[in-house]
Amino acid sequence: MMPATVLPATSGGILSDIIVWVRRILKTPSTAALSDKTICDYVNRFYMYEMAARLQLFELKRQFLFETTPNVFQYQAPFLFNENPAQGDAPDNPNVPAYQEFRDPIYCDGIQMGWYQSPKQFYGVFPELVLNEQPFFGDGTPGPYTFVFGSQPILRGFTDDLQNLEPQVFISAQDVNGEQEFIVDNGNGLMQRMDYAMQGILFPTPPITATNNAGTVDYNLGTATVTFENAIPATSVINTQCSPFSAGVPRICLFFNNIFKLYPVPDRVYKIQMDCYITPAQFMETDSSIPFAYMSEYIARGAARKILSDNADYDQFNFYEQFFKEQEVLVLRRTERQNTVTRTPTIFSYQSSDNAFSFTRY
Repeated sequence: MMPATVLPATSGGILSDIIVWVRRILKTPSTAALSDKTICDYVNRFYMYEMAARLQLFELKRQFLFETTPNVFQYQAPFLFNENPAQGDAPDNPNVPAYQEFRDPIYCDGIQMGWYQSPKQFYGVFPELVLNEQPFFGDGTPGPYTFVFGSQPILRGFTDDLQNLEPQVFISAQDVNGEQEFIVDNGNGLMQRMDYAMQGILFPTPPITATNNAGTVDYNLGTATVTFENAIPATSVINTQCSPFSAGVPRICLFFNNIFKLYPVPDRVYKIQMDCYITPAQFMETDSSIPFAYMSEYIARGAARKILSDNADYDQFNFYEQFFKEQEVLVLRRTERQNTVTRTPTIFSYQSSDNAFSFTRY
């Protein structure tokens, strides 16, 4: 009996194989001329930034979900992080979104919600009303002053992915020097003083220190205690602004600026889910496995293509472009085959009168 033939392992499943393929395309076997680190950088840039925009593959489609927090209005879309000191990456530094192209339908605990990507349309349904009050005058001292807002609970501030603060509680007054002092919330229950020169531009989020720590705010009870930097004269009005709300089951969602806004503001924990596409994970080590190994040659040719264009080697770029396009078509063909077996929605797609599954009536 003849022994069974053992086939060699197929290459292409790890990053080191892609590096070899890139070197073969570029005819650059020496690491002195082109280091592995440089190739990895091109692979990452093509894989993370360019490929995600060129291809919307069925295999990259996912169901994204997150849990709400009671009385929290805004939620940041997740980001990937660069955490590879060996390649000089700064740890805990947001790099790129972990997911892209969030899309309708969106569900709250299994019930479909309204989906908006236009703030104009969203706030047309949910006007975020601001409560302007003048509780009292200064007393000739910097404080502390305690405020009880006219309605509660109130929205909390939010810091976006670019570290810009969107405050929701504003307290201001003119001090003894004739300057307008602004105190805003940071979204975590603390009030902080803001530089007057920054008003009307953006609210960068400075760390809370002894110099800008101005007090605290309780969003659920609608109270705040603050201390100004300078004394507030007895003739100076102290102004407050906040956004009260009534919590409930979220029925609509605005996705804008990589932030989800839910209305009504959740009164408890809910499961929010929707469709999206994942952003391919970064390669950190040369033995890292490739999530979808059949894309290996496409990734290698894409990285080599970027290197050739940066080196202005247009003759080689144009020669290899046809092979890059060929690999792109082959990668896309898997998605096309998957889509061909998907039923085209019709007006009868959601008829469930003959379905024995009990929950279809909901």
